Amino acid sequence: MASISKTTSKDIKYLGRDFDSLKKGLIEFTKTYYPNTYNDFNEASPGMMFVEMAAYVGDVLNYYIDSQLKESLLLQATERRNILSIAAAMGYKPKISVPSVVELDVFQLLPANGTGVNIMPDTNYSLKVSPGMRTRSSAGNIEFITQNTIDFGVNTVYDTTEYSVYSIDATGAPNYYLAKKTVKAISAIPKTKTIVVGSVTKFLKVLIEDTNLIGIQSIVDSDGNTWYEVPYLAQDTIFEKIENTALNDPDAAVYSTSVPYLLKLKRVPKRFISRVVERGIELQFGSGVSSSPDEELLATPENIGLSLPTGIDDIDASIDPSAPIFTGAYGIAPSNTTLTVTYLAGGGVTSNVPSNTISEIVGVDTAGSSLPTVNQTLNTTIINSLAINNPIAASGGRSSETADEIRENALAQLTSQNRAVTNEDYTIRAYAMPSVYGSVAKVFITPDEQNNITTTDTTDRVSNPLAMNMYMLGYTNTKNLTQVNRAVKENLKTYLGQYRMLTDSINFRDAFIINIGIDFEIVPLPNYNSNEVLLNCVEKVKEMFQIDRWQINEPIIVSDIFNILLTVKGVQTITSVKIKNINSSSNGYSDVIYDINDATRNGIVYPSLDPAIFEVKYPNNDIKGRVVTF
Repeated sequence: MASISKTTSKDIKYLGRDFDSLKKGLIEFTKTYYPNTYNDFNEASPGMMFVEMAAYVGDVLNYYIDSQLKESLLLQATERRNILSIAAAMGYKPKISVPSVVELDVFQLLPANGTGVNIMPDTNYSLKVSPGMRTRSSAGNIEFITQNTIDFGVNTVYDTTEYSVYSIDATGAPNYYLAKKTVKAISAIPKTKTIVVGSVTKFLKVLIEDTNLIGIQSIVDSDGNTWYEVPYLAQDTIFEKIENTALNDPDAAVYSTSVPYLLKLKRVPKRFISRVVERGIELQFGSGVSSSPDEELLATPENIGLSLPTGIDDIDASIDPSAPIFTGAYGIAPSNTTLTVTYLAGGGVTSNVPSNTISEIVGVDTAGSSLPTVNQTLNTTIINSLAINNPIAASGGRSSETADEIRENALAQLTSQNRAVTNEDYTIRAYAMPSVYGSVAKVFITPDEQNNITTTDTTDRVSNPLAMNMYMLGYTNTKNLTQVNRAVKENLKTYLGQYRMLTDSINFRDAFIINIGIDFEIVPLPNYNSNEVLLNCVEKVKEMFQIDRWQINEPIIVSDIFNILLTVKGVQTITSVKIKNINSSSNGYSDVIYDINDATRNGIVYPSLDPAIFEVKYPNNDIKGRVVTF
């Protein structure tokens, strides 16, 4: 029988990493396995040349392998382009240039309306300034641009309009009022770049080069279509702001005073993403070649069946709704058009201009204003009355992020994943909803409960792991607590829907408002003005019970009131502090009746089991102090 030859295995050491260790390993390998073939290991011998060349090649390969591994790790990478790529994969967009931010006071004149005690500003002449109003500072010729709509007709707790008398007539009655709003602006200059697109190119990439790019403002094609920026191409919806009118939503229009805008989700097949690269910002468009919107492409079963890559129906096929080989869910690719890209450039340290230097309006759009048409001369006067100033210096401007800053920010972005998971995540998201969609002032989240199906006792309740109750309250124009209206809840529902986990169910509920009053007695020190000391004590208690400082289900610690009063100069001692419930709905208070004495334990006034908040509604009337003497 023929014998089977066996290949003798050789002992190879894999520990050699640099030139010297590789050379030593090759010499030992040659001595061990080829002792009779080669034994001249003199440095000048031809054989040593090949050994050293092999060690040289191994050393170079090891260097590049180590370098590639290091550059693929965020914490170890040193080349900026690699750091930018890894950060983009984690969902973080580094900043090329950081603009300074400033609060601008924007003014306009309003004619007076009415007579006698009923004279007031005529808000029918309120201007509506579109986002993008360009202003300029006299310090360094730095331009600033507003980001939001300035609507003088809106007057809410978060978007107030202040009025003051500007001029009076011969009788002393006002004939013009001055309206003021405060808005935020950033140091930026709009620039444009046109891009001619020919035939369809899947995932078309376009580079926008500039030394101080801030971000993309808009993209419009030659047909007038707007392309929308999304975080990633698989996301086919964006938030859209629409006016709260009877035409848009008849039910929500009754709350248009406090909720001037409605928040809606808009499906956008024409979309793009932007990512920061070494030379600027790279734009990437979708891969779809269909003229149909994504919802039409995805909604019907026949479209799904026809989009399998093999053309063969297979019910077991794995279908990814965001996969371009199955659908156009990555958006439409532009073709045979010209794209006009408007982007913002500016920022930097030099944009931190001093106060009272931004006073010039470079460009403004008031076309959205609905002024009366009876007096065009007056309308021109009103429009030309627009003026601005920055009472506080601009700040925050700086150059691009360093490599270390990009690393830390990318790690933070990876952890958050732009999703709400914990109670705190939902609370912060609710607070983060822009105020133009309604005022959500207080939020408190508790687990939902349901009947225990294992018993017949209807009072036996267990927690529902798939639902939570979000108790909330809003502000009135006078910054008193009130229940949140339907329009705000609809906007919040739309807003949270983009961040909510699939299995989370959120029930919106109104928290209870417990109105209280504070009565206290103090003994002042000798030689102090009793009235002055008492007034300072009342101001301290007012400051303590400012509604911004209180949250739903927060108890009142009576000893804190004592401590606050004792810090007032001139107070010798506190003889008593009493907290009482005020529930007169006819006088504007909440109708919630609450037994303060029964809810007090060990000097702590606890809220009800149903989430509630303590509020001093009218501090000037509900906080009372008295001076007593021994």
